[in-house]
Amino acid sequence: MKNTKKLISVLLAAMLLVSMTAMSAVSVSAVSGELASVYKTNPDGQYGKQATITIDGNVSDWSEDMMIARGAAWDCPNHWRGAHENSLADCYALFAAYDSTNLYIGMQFVNTTDTWQNAGNASLMDGGKMGDIPIILGLSVDPTSTGMTGKLASPVNGKLGIWGVESTFQTHVDHLFYMSAKPGSGDPAMFTADSTGATDYTTHCTHFSSAGISYKKADTNICSEIWGLNYSDDPVDVFDDNADWVDFKTFTGSKGKHDIKYDTFYEMAIPFSALGTTASNVASNGIGAIFFGSRGESMMDCVPFDGDSMLDNALLEYHAGDNTSKEKEDDDLITVPLARIGAQGDTPIPTDPVTPTEPTNPTQPTEPSIEPPSADLTVNASSNYFNSQTMSGLEIGDTVTVNYELNSNFNVRSADWQLSYDSSKLRLKTSGTDLCPIGGGTVNDSGNPVFGNFTDALNGFSFSGSKSFVQAEFEVIGTGTANVQLTVDELNVGYVSGGTLYLASPVENGQTVNIKNQPGFSGANLSTSTEIEEGGSTPIVIDTLTVNAQSNFFNAASATFNEDTNQVTVTYQLQSNMKLVNAQWSLRYDTSKLSYVSASMPAVPGATIMTPQTGAVTGNFTDLSMVDFSAMSDFATFVFDVHGTGDTTVTLTVVNLAVGYKSGSQVNEGYLVDYTEVKNLKTQSGFTNLNYSTNTIINDGGAFLRGDVDLDGEVTINDATLLQRYLAEYTTLNATQLRAADTNVDGKVNIRDVSNLQRALAFYIILQA
Repeated sequence: MKNTKKLISVLLAAMLLVSMTAMSAVSVSAVSGELASVYKTNPDGQYGKQATITIDGNVSDWSEDMMIARGAAWDCPNHWRGAHENSLADCYALFAAYDSTNLYIGMQFVNTTDTWQNAGNASLMDGGKMGDIPIILGLSVDPTSTGMTGKLASPVNGKLGIWGVESTFQTHVDHLFYMSAKPGSGDPAMFTADSTGATDYTTHCTHFSSAGISYKKADTNICSEIWGLNYSDDPVDVFDDNADWVDFKTFTGSKGKHDIKYDTFYEMAIPFSALGTTASNVASNGIGAIFFGSRGESMMDCVPFDGDSMLDNALLEYHAGDNTSKEKEDDDLITVPLARIGAQGDTPIPTDPVTPTEPTNPTQPTEPSIEPPSADLTVNASSNYFNSQTMSGLEIGDTVTVNYELNSNFNVRSADWQLSYDSSKLRLKTSGTDLCPIGGGTVNDSGNPVFGNFTDALNGFSFSGSKSFVQAEFEVIGTGTANVQLTVDELNVGYVSGGTLYLASPVENGQTVNIKNQPGFSGANLSTSTEIEEGGSTPIVIDTLTVNAQSNFFNAASATFNEDTNQVTVTYQLQSNMKLVNAQWSLRYDTSKLSYVSASMPAVPGATIMTPQTGAVTGNFTDLSMVDFSAMSDFATFVFDVHGTGDTTVTLTVVNLAVGYKSGSQVNEGYLVDYTEVKNLKTQSGFTNLNYSTNTIINDGGAFLRGDVDLDGEVTINDATLLQRYLAEYTTLNATQLRAADTNVDGKVNIRDVSNLQRALAFYIILQA
């Protein structure tokens, strides 16, 4: 935020005092200038598409190349005053399409406050949705016609604003469509102008039902990016490229990432007969468009964005209370140019098909006068991270596959990428997550570029041995030269040690980084290659097993393992400031994917564990001397052999679990879990200070020898030395090494395990298997 903003805020405060003394005679203008670059009108030469849309509340007909204008998220007045309000009219993007009969309009609203707001509170009340309040579409069909003022010819209920929404149009519009943000409510209508530019509710009002106009909504967002303001204390930020702009599709706030279920997409069909125009006229001359969100008394936001009118009173107080903005009630003067639909090289849509006629006496030249163009295509594959590659000699109809491969000795934890290509010469055949065969994740292939991202912080994705990062198959449809470009925006690799995830970014903000200089990553070995092959790509089939651990008491966890995994270990952990007196539990697992190997309660000496039937394990213990779980410790650990792929579930049901304390020689116990029901034991006398937490871990359960910390197949002094280095934090151990290092099988790895290992090496004891 620029320093001039502080001066502006001071001036605003002074002007606010003037406005209070002069009543409504002074209007404070807080904002002006050129909008930040996130705001776009007819971006990338997009003027709508010739397409047919079914108005059914399903967005599958819409695509991002239909976008004709983009605003920004969280730039509505509520950001600065009134964030507590449940209705957030935050306009983001305008879309258009048309066929021979109808004009189709798409209006994207957003509600990104879930990145900092609790669900169900304030701006996320009512599902974060706008209720029965007006949303408005404005069109300029004939620029030579009388422009609408936005006012009624005579006031209704003391207001000149249509539907009570005050606004004045300097920008030319000749059709205004008013509808409820809750389809099915009210009586939506189209308004046109009389000779003075005013309108009314009779002669110049056409109800949607009689004009054949329809609209519906979908709770989603079709945009691959949602750029908006994160932190801002002044509306002038909408004019500042250096403000805190973030992409809410990838940004993580204090409450997590944005869920597009809070966004709303409205689609509508308007017959050209209702507009008094034709599809051919749209293709030849075009029409203008803008849409608005409101609070019922005034416009609150619009796309294309009119910052001078939407935010000029954002910092002032609403007449009914200082906790919301005057923008709710001011009369907005609309001056912003409209987004254009059509008239940019579109082929006019004929009303009747035309059959070409053959010439009566075709004349064939004896020799071509010019050299025919080459029938070959050269494909150039490039990237900001992967190396470049070229292939020539491709012909129309051929299939070609571009494969960007990554080799990494660290698992990839997350990535964000985009793939662009010359769509005039190549047609993309690969779709969805097949474009990113290892990471999968979320892939938006509705336009060009294709956007993708994936993440798995818990396990990551193995690219050991060089595997496809992005793989795209194309059909050749043109000749000359075609470029394919993979841009990696973010790439994170890492490892887990001691329950902590360590990350490094070989690519950050599109720039490559040497991570070998970072602690813990000196041994990083990453390499890339790019291949172009004629022919279709071979689908990559990865046999993986996803293990889901569930419980009525312990928290849930999930982990995915590749085909190299032979065993998995599921560990339920507990920490309690009160000691455990007894427990009883049962575990069930999927025998089609897992085979039982062993179960243990490492922190509980004398526990009884049985396998009463296939697919089930039971256990219990009672210890009146009580068991200490003051540090997070393994409550129960289960090892399984893997012999299947897909998804499987392991469920631990705690039947009873008692904690207690001694009063003299008497053990006072209370049941934290009583016949599978988790109790609020803190309400019971003597247990008000109880604090506990749980943790569930799923690891690759490779075979190990107790004490063989370096996993070389034998127990030697080297294992004791490695364990000491681990405890001194000179090195890290993986999950299997940590299990091997627990030489006294108490669920912990500490200096006692070193002593135990040294005693075993001196033949004083024999380590437990």
